[in-house]
Amino acid sequence: MATNDIHDARQLIAEIDVPTERPRWAWWTPGDATRYHTTLINAAPSANTIGTAPGGTFRALVITIDMFSARPISIVIPRPTDDEERYTADEWVYRRFPGGWWAGIRPLLAALGWTPETDRDTTYRSTDHQDITTAQRDQGTAG
Repeated sequence: MATNDIHDARQLIAEIDVPTERPRWAWWTPGDATRYHTTLINAAPSANTIGTAPGGTFRALVITIDMFSARPISIVIPRPTDDEERYTADEWVYRRFPGGWWAGIRPLLAALGWTPETDRDTTYRSTDHQDITTAQRDQGTAG
């Protein structure tokens, strides 16, 4: 497992996307003054979703901040099931993920191929916050 901060999205995905019995994780520091604990998992659907989703396990990216606080904050980002669900700012807001995380997480989603083919830039872009602001305004949601 990586203990050093990784700043390159492709390098981070290569570090954590290795089939092992134990999950691999790494610290992601894209440049937004946040340090994200990242891992890829294969998860089985819960009992209440069996029969409502495709069978088997699903792949997900798990991101956590404030790892060492009393209440760490995590989100689970499932792999898109089709091209219509690939992650854009609009899809991110629609799924009710924290808007402030978009700019920091988008490069990882691009490195995984979970963004549209037209947006596979894996570099951190501080301007990504503008896309989220627009998506939130268009969908009538707040920050």
